[in-house]
Amino acid sequence: MQPLLLRTPRGLAYADERDEDRSVEDVLLSRADAGALSQRTAMERLLCQVCSAPAVRTSAGVLWRLPLPTSDHRWDSWPEGAMTTEPPVCLRHSSLAGPGHGHGAFFAAEAEIIGVHGTLYPAPRILASPVQRMLRFSDPRMPWMVATHFVRQLRRLTPADEQGEER
Repeated sequence: MQPLLLRTPRGLAYADERDEDRSVEDVLLSRADAGALSQRTAMERLLCQVCSAPAVRTSAGVLWRLPLPTSDHRWDSWPEGAMTTEPPVCLRHSSLAGPGHGHGAFFAAEAEIIGVHGTLYPAPRILASPVQRMLRFSDPRMPWMVATHFVRQLRRLTPADEQGEER
């Protein structure tokens, strides 16, 4: 059963809101999906997206495996500053991180949580339907967001090979 959402003067809130319903940044977190809780935990603690073990960390950064943004599947098509809701990978699952199959593997020396993805509800007196969207924490619409996923921005990228090692 979905919790009752209320519109308050400061934004959305659950009728029976608890401390754990909000992030450190005061964003309302979805209760509806157990997978969303796992994702947020993995992103906060940099745990493997497959098994929740600690992600691979080297001097080059933390290992990530993400879908490539273009159909040519080349490393050089990946932009610096990519934003993702996908957690990193551990050593055991780093073999899944190799290039190919539309995915790229790389280390990110910087991976800051910059916002959330979830359902953005219209502010009062705005006639619109809720939409799925990513918002940065600084966005003034954040009080009307129910977040399902944390978003990290990845910087200072180094390509990784099929074994999860620097190329």
